[in-house]
Amino acid sequence: MCFKVTPDFEALREADWIAGAAHGVETRYVRRILNCFDESALEMALRLSDTLAGRGVTMGLDALSVGGGEAEPYLKTLYALGYERAARVRSEASLDFAPAVTASIIASYVRQVDHSDLVVLGCRSGPGDSGTVPFLVAEKLGWPCLTQVIEVEPLTDDRVRVACMVDDGLLRVTLRLPCVLAVGNAVVSRLRVPTLTDRLARRHKRIDVFSGADLGVDIARELRREPCVLAGLEAIHRARQGVIIGGETPREKARVLFDSHLKSILEKL
Repeated sequence: MCFKVTPDFEALREADWIAGAAHGVETRYVRRILNCFDESALEMALRLSDTLAGRGVTMGLDALSVGGGEAEPYLKTLYALGYERAARVRSEASLDFAPAVTASIIASYVRQVDHSDLVVLGCRSGPGDSGTVPFLVAEKLGWPCLTQVIEVEPLTDDRVRVACMVDDGLLRVTLRLPCVLAVGNAVVSRLRVPTLTDRLARRHKRIDVFSGADLGVDIARELRREPCVLAGLEAIHRARQGVIIGGETPREKARVLFDSHLKSILEKL
């Protein structure tokens, strides 16, 4: 299960984006959070493991994050929640706008370390939000990929039933493993909280740290081949226009609303 820890971009001021347009935004002073889609993916994997455990089947859970030490508190939390292995791949260079490099790292980890037959990750992650990492991972592994997944349940040892959102509604698909699932707006969007007892019991578990070279990935060379180059940044303006309706009573306000806005619309019908 792959996840990314990101700065809380909602806490940044517009001036921060403008100042960092050429070289990247300064984010060291804001807290780190789990990408929301990745958080859903991590919880979905735990629920899948719980379902299998109820049938007497053990499912090994591995968690991987590509990034710096900011991921380690979350990896320790995942240990406390029952993940068997927690690892991160460090990179001196920023991979925010390098989805192909990130995908190469994840695919190499799955092939060489994890050896799992199901990869679950969020459909998007910031910054960049290209949404291509799951598909690139699937391409490099040669596995099928489904996106906008909202639910998964086991059927047999090598099959799962997946519910995902498509343009015209909900689609349910039976997939043979191995496969890659990209989680979207799942119903379960929050990672459960471990107990203090679980944290203490697993506090000594070691987090595996890899470099790109350990996995056979030359990150510097891959970045030179990356087609995306950061040219600038700007804040998205989310302000909405509005009109304050005058009037002393609700009846007066309703009359003003009807006369000034709704009446002309109704006359055109």
